[in-house]
Amino acid sequence: MASPKKDKAAAQNNIEVGEKDKEEKPKDVAVAQKDKEADKNDKAPAPLGNVLAIGLTAVGAAAGMYLLSKLASHTKSVPYAQSASDDIGINLNKWQHPVKDFSSADENLEDRLNSLECVGELDISQKVWDNATNLVDEVLDLLMVKMREQALKYEGLVFDGYRKQGSARDGLKIRSPDEFDVLLEYHIERLYVEPVPIVDFGIPRPGLGRMKILNEDCEIETQFATWIRRKIIVRDQDSYFLKARNLHQTVFESIMDKCLEKLSRITRQNISFRLIRSMNPPSVNLTITDIQREKGSLESFMDWLFTDEDDPDVIDIDVVPAMMIVTEKARGTSGFMPCPRYAVVKWMEESQTLASRFEDPSMTWRICTSGYEKHCMDMARNDKKKRYIMTACRIIKTFMSKERDKSRAGENHLYISTFLRSFYLKNITFYCMLFTESVTGVYQALGYFLGFLEISLEEECLPEFFHGNYLLDNDFPSCAVGGQVNLFGHVSPDTLINAKRSFKTVKSKLYNMFDESVLESSACQKFQNFVKSSK
Repeated sequence: MASPKKDKAAAQNNIEVGEKDKEEKPKDVAVAQKDKEADKNDKAPAPLGNVLAIGLTAVGAAAGMYLLSKLASHTKSVPYAQSASDDIGINLNKWQHPVKDFSSADENLEDRLNSLECVGELDISQKVWDNATNLVDEVLDLLMVKMREQALKYEGLVFDGYRKQGSARDGLKIRSPDEFDVLLEYHIERLYVEPVPIVDFGIPRPGLGRMKILNEDCEIETQFATWIRRKIIVRDQDSYFLKARNLHQTVFESIMDKCLEKLSRITRQNISFRLIRSMNPPSVNLTITDIQREKGSLESFMDWLFTDEDDPDVIDIDVVPAMMIVTEKARGTSGFMPCPRYAVVKWMEESQTLASRFEDPSMTWRICTSGYEKHCMDMARNDKKKRYIMTACRIIKTFMSKERDKSRAGENHLYISTFLRSFYLKNITFYCMLFTESVTGVYQALGYFLGFLEISLEEECLPEFFHGNYLLDNDFPSCAVGGQVNLFGHVSPDTLINAKRSFKTVKSKLYNMFDESVLESSACQKFQNFVKSSK
């Protein structure tokens, strides 16, 4: 855990953002279940009226009342409009139903998109969403209890709780609620650390660092002898460091395996499922599989009856252990508020090309800014213009996801879909929000989105948004310093050439779904100038 005295120093290390984030202690599972939210005001589809009538006559008044309680959750989603007083950023730790907003200027755009095979339905019903998020939260609660038991075996290790992140937290989830991301916040008591830059060809590499221990050597050697024996704390020249690879493999993998031995098959009320795991540093990948809904009591029978055919059969949860190293600031609705920065393990194997540039690639950490990303998305959901842009992002993400499905099936697909990561599209979303003044609807927002993406491809440069971005000085002061990072910088020239070619097909497939003629040329020009200056 970073010493308060070191926060300012850590912030000045010029280790800026990496990527893709104080948390209440998780409650007892039984209590947590009572806290689940089910207060959406959607209206029920007409066919359910017939089911209700059958329920009232065939299974009696009690069943009928239970059916009534179910109608509210078996609905199509409606746009959720936050008020300016809603919690944002560090104060908000909930899954966010996907944003989908169209304006009167869009005419029948939503219907036309629904009819396109390459896009289709953007909605995720509230029922399906609640089923998935409730299950994920319950699994995480159960897991936290077991992880805290296992943490007692490692001196000083404390799991503080989860911080939700990713598309399911931002409101950008597409197609099915089958993937979720959380940071697993932890600290090691009495251990104080700070990131120090990794130098690449004499230049500090933004977003990457090594975790230096600030305690006196005698403290480390007496209080953390077990960590030293396990080679998690290692000495390099005159200082001690936390070794990323050994921490992940020796501690987190071991803890997770011990937990899953006891949680491999879980039966809770009317549902049972299996948990399996894999490792993809910095993530611990959990998969909820073999989900079975059972019919026994009246309540469980009704739950089964109302199970949606769109409920995912498999749900993946990426758990990323994260150590908070500094609290910076971000502008909220009424002034600045705290914004945490985390360090996550990101070591490189010696076989990786980049690893050869570093003295010990197994000690590499990434300093991530998911806190900034979540803060931005929370603010955006209060702004109609930005909700149109978020909807446009979900359209393009859906398009690319369906193309990747074709690739996995061995079918002809657009090359750009295998290159264009969701994180790239998220950055384009932020730039559209930053550089556009007025957006009248999704028709125009989609034009901006594709236009900005095309500029980035043509310039072969997409600067990471929260990385040395001087335009963010007023809202995110710490993001304005340090070097910039080109997200396309590691991509081969041939890959970019093929991506540019297939992008033309993307535009043709979405013909008449956007209009470049209604775009403000000044917005596109400002973005292009910004990209050019970042190269």
